[in-house]
Amino acid sequence: MSAIKGISRRSVLKGASAAAAGLAMPMVWTGNRAFGAERITVSDVGGAVGDAIKQAFYLPFEQETGIQVVGVAHDPDPVTQFKLLVDAKSYIWDVAMVTQDHVVRLTTPDNYLEPLNVPAEEAADLLPGMLTDDWMGFSVFGIVMAYRTDTMSEHPPTGWRDYWDSAAFPGRRGLYKSPWGVLEMALIADGVSPKALYPLDVDRAFAKLDEIRPDVAVWWGSGAQNTQTLQNGEVDLSDTWTSRASTAIASGAPVKIVWDGLYSVDGWSIPAGTPRADLAREFVRFCMRPEQQAIYASLSKNGPSNTKAFEHISPEHAAVMPTAQENFQRLGELDSAWWGENYDAMAERFQEWLLLG
Repeated sequence: MSAIKGISRRSVLKGASAAAAGLAMPMVWTGNRAFGAERITVSDVGGAVGDAIKQAFYLPFEQETGIQVVGVAHDPDPVTQFKLLVDAKSYIWDVAMVTQDHVVRLTTPDNYLEPLNVPAEEAADLLPGMLTDDWMGFSVFGIVMAYRTDTMSEHPPTGWRDYWDSAAFPGRRGLYKSPWGVLEMALIADGVSPKALYPLDVDRAFAKLDEIRPDVAVWWGSGAQNTQTLQNGEVDLSDTWTSRASTAIASGAPVKIVWDGLYSVDGWSIPAGTPRADLAREFVRFCMRPEQQAIYASLSKNGPSNTKAFEHISPEHAAVMPTAQENFQRLGELDSAWWGENYDAMAERFQEWLLLG
């Protein structure tokens, strides 16, 4: 099993504070087409984030190497899909976008991941914990709250206690249809410090969820749906992932992010046994480049893992990323090891709670 290490808050803050002026983010297209007319399929989360990944990684990688990248969207929790394709040796993916807790579940008790074989010297500029034997993190995102300023501007919420106070903060609420992150928000609303969340007091979290359940108008199941509900005013406030709220804001929707919550990291892993593993490794190494991460971060508003990426990101864009110092100091770290060990049990209990509660 891979060692999954947390991100060093000090290192992230240091990298964020190094953000320099300048919008120039050159793509490195050297024209090296040593792999000929090869093709890999990469699964990501789709939506606006998927579009940013395409512009930052897929297209320039194909231009430089000649390796065609076919991007497909996977489920919000891709672990079951990932295991099935490896077990069946039906390699419809060669690379998949996964979080650290997904990696724990994909390596325990059986290993479903190929080694990346990235030399340590190539990872010198990555934040601590962003590269393991079988995972490379490239996207730091926040699990936070967003609200519509057109309906809540006179008395806006400032944290999760306010979300739970539907009398003082009336409005249609959205909430992720999954325990991942939601249990933590319930505990924070109940007064638990983000630094003291783990191991989660699950009974206390579900008791707190009982309080807010009648006020939840939309249980969203994907990032794209979350963005849509914020854009069209279907909800007045909701939990969200920072890139999804940023997409709504970029579309012109009157939405504001409340920086109260957690952070996690998306990265790339390779399914064990794929016959295109070497091509997949070349793609993962390409995604480590600061220039490419800067393009992705500026489009998605997620934080890069390569600290040198900030040299290619404008201060304006850097300021709205989760790794910006002012934002990051308000976010706790989601415990990927805890979720890797407990996700299945929590998912089952959460679905029963939704159906029977």
